[in-house]
Amino acid sequence: MEYLVVKSGLPTLDAARAYGLAQLLQVLANGKASPYITDQGGVFAVSLNAELTHDALTRSDMWRAAFADSNWQRVFLTYKKAWSAQRDRVKRTLEEQVAAVVTRAGDGLCVDFAGKFALPGPLDPVGFKGLKGLTAGNYSEGQTYLDEQNGALACLGATIAQRYKFGKREYFVTLPIPQMVQFNDFHQIRHLVYDKGLAYLGVRTAAAHFALIFADAIRERAAGNPYFPLSFSNVLYFSLFQSGQQFKPSVGGSINLARLLDIALSRPQAAAEMFKTWDYLFRRGSVKGNEALAEAITDLLMAPSGESYYRHARIFNRYIVDSSKRVNSEFLYDEAALMEVMAYVEQ
Repeated sequence: MEYLVVKSGLPTLDAARAYGLAQLLQVLANGKASPYITDQGGVFAVSLNAELTHDALTRSDMWRAAFADSNWQRVFLTYKKAWSAQRDRVKRTLEEQVAAVVTRAGDGLCVDFAGKFALPGPLDPVGFKGLKGLTAGNYSEGQTYLDEQNGALACLGATIAQRYKFGKREYFVTLPIPQMVQFNDFHQIRHLVYDKGLAYLGVRTAAAHFALIFADAIRERAAGNPYFPLSFSNVLYFSLFQSGQQFKPSVGGSINLARLLDIALSRPQAAAEMFKTWDYLFRRGSVKGNEALAEAITDLLMAPSGESYYRHARIFNRYIVDSSKRVNSEFLYDEAALMEVMAYVEQ
């Protein structure tokens, strides 16, 4: 059976709704089958070949585990201590209206922006509306609303698929956009990647490193299969910085994953060596005094060009030739890895 999430034009919201629907369907199938998420242009298709049991939610350990995830507090971070009430509202909505959600998805699930569900800021950073919890002062601003069912699915999906890494005063948020993804494989990748992180210089560096370790985890999961059925188009990223008692959006953008995944799946051995060097540069660059290494590899990964390559090479070479900086030989490019770097730049 194929279920459709009709895109609304808000990329973060739409991807989160697709992830949320996939999680809901997997629980309704009692975990006996894993949905596929496929980007078909104007819709995300979520397909599942299994019989659904609508009363499975209230007795499923998988369902309870989904609502024990620590990401719920981050998705509803603007609600401060009231975040758990919002999580419980999502859970209650999906349990009580599951039959209607599945029926709507079978016909094509469209967002109704005339609903009564206030969209949390991390699901629409462009329309971020500030703090919803009580503060010492007054803060009032219009909010974005949508229907309860889509809002609940989106919050569930955001909890599953968004990664939050806290810096000194801000969250760096990343979200991989599915192209063709088996949901069980995504959960495996999430387990390998989402807890990793460094002391990043900013959201661009955080997003670039996330894209790298995400692609490397797919390489590991594929185990040499160039036709491994797991593909993502982009990583969306943005930051939420704390200003007083409020979190507000800052820099955002997207990273195209096509080049990284092409190398990871078609030339995994060379990719492993190249990724090892790049990961080292991010890690070494996260240490005070070495920031130029992280900045240069971020530019190369996000905007590959002759200029970004030569800047990266010049900075890296300074560390290589300076004996006081001590770059271990295991982190230097071998010939195959260097050829892949050049191919990455020239694509």
